[in-house]
Amino acid sequence: MTFLDFDDVLIEPGVSKKPLTRGMVNITPDGYIPIIIANMVTTGTFEAAEIASEQKFITFLSKEYVIEDYDQLIGLDQRYIGITTGVRPNDIKKTLQIIKRHPDIGYVNIDIANVGANVEGMISAITHIKEIYDGKVVAGNVATERLAIEMQSAGADIIKVGIGSGAACLTRTEVGVGVPQFSAIQNLSKVLDIPIISDGGCKTPGDVCKAIAAGANYVMLGGMFAGCKEFAGDDGYVNFFGLGSKQMYETFVPTEIEYRPVEGRTIRLPANKSLIDVMNQLKGALRSVCTYVGVDNINDLSNKSYFIKVKHQVNRSLEKYDVS
Repeated sequence: MTFLDFDDVLIEPGVSKKPLTRGMVNITPDGYIPIIIANMVTTGTFEAAEIASEQKFITFLSKEYVIEDYDQLIGLDQRYIGITTGVRPNDIKKTLQIIKRHPDIGYVNIDIANVGANVEGMISAITHIKEIYDGKVVAGNVATERLAIEMQSAGADIIKVGIGSGAACLTRTEVGVGVPQFSAIQNLSKVLDIPIISDGGCKTPGDVCKAIAAGANYVMLGGMFAGCKEFAGDDGYVNFFGLGSKQMYETFVPTEIEYRPVEGRTIRLPANKSLIDVMNQLKGALRSVCTYVGVDNINDLSNKSYFIKVKHQVNRSLEKYDVS
């Protein structure tokens, strides 16, 4: 069986049964844009959450915040915000305390790099959080059916899909593990009865459209937001690093450096755009793909989309002259 990534496919243009206009294409049928700012230390910030929630985008906050930091949620629209937690006892204790202080928060994101190495811990975390929390519990990351089904059976409301596909991830080169993201989404969306998040692998707004057309209910983005000025230091550059990077270990878990391989990059990016700029481009792409496929609701996109396998996607003959 051949597994495919976003670069390997295009969405085939379709025909609508009725004329579509920009105003008719409803990309927020459930009150949110189906895009999540990733819980990276660089991007999963309260500043990002404040801006994103006003635009009906979702933000998963970094796990590294302490309980008192969450008082910054007071006054925000909390339905668009997620807590991030691990599965260790201290992680769960901290998360339960945050939930008690902020019961209206929209999501709890249980996030570990290798679910297969600690299935018991993941199941226990889902169970404990579901006992007191009425919001959506996200569990991940996985890329195979068996683990996803186990987490669904344990009570997870949403499964996060993606192993090794992130822009700041080195798992595929340093460990040799992963599943091409497009196929992972397609396969898991067919076997699960709950929504999925596509996490990683998107380089362009077109990839975001493909992820949703392939069956993802949400798309999580880190690298595509990372170059925004809201994340920049005083020098105008953004320090963007993976959760498995050397900088992550040295800064937050120095005791784990010795026995863990470096599976993440540390990237220095010029801050040459704003969060609003990126969000507007993404909203425009989602509206446009709906008109090309012939649907007036983003939730119908995956049911109406057909894919074609390609070798080349883009005409780059004049790319070096681009001044846009």
